[in-house]
This record gives sequence, C-alpha cells and structure tokens, in this order.
Amino acid sequence: MRSKTKFWQMIGRGTRLAPDLFGPNRDKTGFLVFDLCQNVEFFNQNLMPAEGNLAPALGERLFERRADLLLALDEQPVPAADDDADGTTSDAGLRQDLARRLHDEVSAMNPENFLVRPHRTDFDSWLTLTPEAHAEVVDHLAGLPTAFRDDDSSEEAKRFDMLALRLQLAQLNAEPGYARLQSQVQEIASALLDQLTIPAVRAQQELLDEIAGDDWWHDVTLPMLETMRRRIRSLVKLIEKTRRSIVYTDFEDELGELSAASLRGMDVGADLTRFEQKLRIYLRTHEDQLAVQKIRRNRQLTATDLDELEHIFIESGIGTEAEIRVAKENAGGLGLFLRSLVGLDRAAAAAAFGTFQQGKTFNSAQLRFVNEVVDYLAHNGRIEVDMLYQPPFTSLAPGGPEDLFIEIDIDAMTKTMHSVNATAVPA
Repeated sequence: MRSKTKFWQMIGRGTRLAPDLFGPNRDKTGFLVFDLCQNVEFFNQNLMPAEGNLAPALGERLFERRADLLLALDEQPVPAADDDADGTTSDAGLRQDLARRLHDEVSAMNPENFLVRPHRTDFDSWLTLTPEAHAEVVDHLAGLPTAFRDDDSSEEAKRFDMLALRLQLAQLNAEPGYARLQSQVQEIASALLDQLTIPAVRAQQELLDEIAGDDWWHDVTLPMLETMRRRIRSLVKLIEKTRRSIVYTDFEDELGELSAASLRGMDVGADLTRFEQKLRIYLRTHEDQLAVQKIRRNRQLTATDLDELEHIFIESGIGTEAEIRVAKENAGGLGLFLRSLVGLDRAAAAAAFGTFQQGKTFNSAQLRFVNEVVDYLAHNGRIEVDMLYQPPFTSLAPGGPEDLFIEIDIDAMTKTMHSVNATAVPA
C-alpha cells in the first residue's frame, strides 16, 4: 500500500489493549509487526503521500445504482406505465418508481446545508434520463445528504437493496456476475427459512421457499425481483448471527519458506451449501412423506428409508453422489445430516425428555437447563454430550451439567440424548 494514513492505522491496531489474550489473566503486553512488503523502508523515505479516496457511502452507492437502473431501462423499449402500475407489475412501473424515488431523495435535500448549497439545482430530467443527465446526477447529487428515509433504514435492509439492484442490472444487461448474485439471494432466503418461528418471516415462507430453489429463477423478471426486494428487505436483519466461542492457544509462530500445496480429499465442484439449501426445500415441501416425518418426529429411520431418499435426491438433481457421500462422512450418516438441516419437532424433543423428567422434582435452574436442551434439539436436530459444556448451556451452568444435576441424572440425560440421536441412524 502507498497510504501513510492506512499504514499508521495498521500500526495502531497493535497498540490496542486485549485482556486475557493468551488465557485468563494473561493480558497483552506487547506486539510485533511482520513487514513482508518493505512498508517501513518505503515510508522512512518521506516520499510525497499518495492517499486514496474514501469509499462511497452505502446511501451514495444506492443512489448511483438506482440511477444506473433508470438509465438502463430508458435504453430499453419500455412501454408507458399505467396510472396504477408499480415496480412489482411491469418494467414501466419499475421505471416510474425509480424516477419517483430519486426525485423524492433530491427534493428532500436541504438547500441551506453547506454541502448541498454548491450543487443543489432543480433537476427535472427524471422523465427521460439521458447519459448526460445520468452523469450529472451521479457526479453532483448522489453523495449529498438527504432527509428522505425508507420505512426500514437499517444497514441490513439497505445492503439487501443494493444486492437486489445489482441483480436487476445484471439481469437486464445479461452480466456474467448474475449467477453469483442469485446465489447470494438464495443463501439469504435459506437463512431466513431457519427463522420461521418469527411471524414476519413465516408470513413470507412461500416466497422464500421459491427464491431458495432454482425454478423461480428460470424466467425471473425485473418486477419479480422488485417484489422480492420489497418483501424481504426488512427481514434480513432477523437472520441469526453466528455465535463464536473463545479459543485460547499457546504456541510460538514460526515463519518459513512458502511453497505450493494441493488440498486432497475434496471433490472438485462440490457445493455443499447449495446442496443443503435444496435439501431444506425438499424436506419442508414433503413433510407428509413417511421418511421425512420420521426425521422430524424422532422416529426410528431404517436403511430402506435412507436409500429411498438418497435415490430421490440423485434422480431429481438435488445432489450428486459425491455431495451425499461428503455429507454422510461429515455428519456420521445421512439421517443425522438431514435432521441437522430441518431440526426436530419440538413436541417430539420435549416428549423424549419427558421420560427423563418423570418422577423427578427439578428446581427452576434445572428446568431451564432441560428446556435449553430441548430447544437446542428442536433447532439442530441432534446433540452431543460435549455441547453441554459450551454456550448456550454454560450461561446456565458454567461448569457443565454437574453444577446443577447429580451423577445419576446426568447419566439419564446423556442416555436420552443418545437415544434421540440413534433414531436417525439405522440399526
């Protein structure tokens, strides 16, 4: 890099405090800088700085993409919009909505603001956006502050707007990056389908199922993408954040010579994430199938059940033999893998632990722990004993179940957990 500002920002990262960095009560006392690109020598020469520009703000980039889409639509033979048309019904309606949105953003700019005052003009070219007018919009108006606000102005909603706009532009211009953008939207839809306990998400389940699959995208139109954007943008912030636990290490780093290496044991072309998405859709849309009911309701699966499902997955194009093999190896079997995708019916999980609680009188802390186990099973479909010594269980019992239960109860709990896992593995 050639920016002294960025260089000192990087050096400054090392001066930050980090309590317990090397373990409990072992705080950070110093830091090393590994300079593999001679940055220190470069900046020691006191050359003229070559500072980079700040990246445009998200709001500015959204304004530009809307202007890009408006110009792209004006370059297409788009018929005039009906009075009641909008962006979810026709290309002309989408063009009309974009023009109205950009006009509203500019109208909401305060002409008394010192940033706006030098550039604020009565721009009145929204009816026909020429390349020249587009350049004027992007150069002079895109980065100005505006009082216009969406119903949901969260960062997540805006980023989904940006993704949808880029997808619409890629679809309209037949850009090569379209498939990658489509995959990102499908991943978001799949993640939302894991949050169906939230009423707002459950209300959009049908649309999310379609978007997460492939058929919906075959003849997708700009209005369909606009409908998707409007109905999903406010849900993206509800996607559960990945929880990470702290891992302490204690070893010395060594720098050696770099060399090329091949990664073995991986099938080229396997996309397990997309495979998982397709499987989730199949399992949700075939809940009346006997094998799927067994997976969800903690009933014993047979080898025949799993063979039939595997045959369906391969024949219907949901997954390849390589993908299924990798999934089985990683999860300990196809049944456990499928259950981890859709979870366990909570009533079935509660019933499994009903026997464990029978005849016992637990206090409130013990009941909370058992309910946490049931919730975990319902969401993840399986549970191993070592999970009881990790979050979220350590928030209730920092030292593990021994903090709350006697040994005979822990043994009974472990036996119940093993019996639940066993129903997903053919005898």
